[in-house]
Amino acid sequence: MILYLFDIDGTLLRGATAVHQDSFGVAIREVYGVEGSLAGISAAGRTDAWLLVEALRRAGVPDGAIEERMPRAYAVMERYVAENLGDLRSMVLPGVPETLDGLHAAGGMLALLTGNVEGVGWAKMRSAGLSGYFDVGAFGTESVTRSDLVPAALAKASDQVGQLVLPDRTVLIGDTPLDIEAGRVHGTKTAGVATGPFSEVELKEAGADLVLPSFADVEAAVVGLCRLGRGG
Repeated sequence: MILYLFDIDGTLLRGATAVHQDSFGVAIREVYGVEGSLAGISAAGRTDAWLLVEALRRAGVPDGAIEERMPRAYAVMERYVAENLGDLRSMVLPGVPETLDGLHAAGGMLALLTGNVEGVGWAKMRSAGLSGYFDVGAFGTESVTRSDLVPAALAKASDQVGQLVLPDRTVLIGDTPLDIEAGRVHGTKTAGVATGPFSEVELKEAGADLVLPSFADVEAAVVGLCRLGRGG
């Protein structure tokens, strides 16, 4: 069995949603009592935990207070997104459902590896009609560092199937160099998809084992990902 770990924003969906971005400002105001946002912060490939810490530091909140209240902040973000998120089916990138179908039909296990807060990530997948494809996930509430999510995802997948899922039988798929770095650090195969802010050349230079322009050519995507997972 091959495990495929999918990023969400820029990989499965056409970028982040405004509701998700706005949830940071709401949480910062409600939980920390200051004004803050993601304005001027590059979010590509970052975890929500990292983004929240960065925004709060810029707003002058001490690290101790940041860490202590983060679980409350995540809960506010999840609530805000659940109450305001609309239908995201139009944001699903071309070929995504068909590619997921193909990997599943080939015997692969599909999981999420995303910087999103857990409740936010699952809410997006439900609103996009994609939640049924994924058994488990590792999320941005688990670490500020994206690479830390890889062993978490492998452990959850192993628990799900009742056997050890190894890095060399895992393909991490994302749209940023930080996705590629996370996989390389832990010995997974890596696939970059140029549907986010980075080009095919930039993803290849980051060390991706496979680079796809998109999932629009479903056959090429499924064949390439399956071959990569098998070590070909």
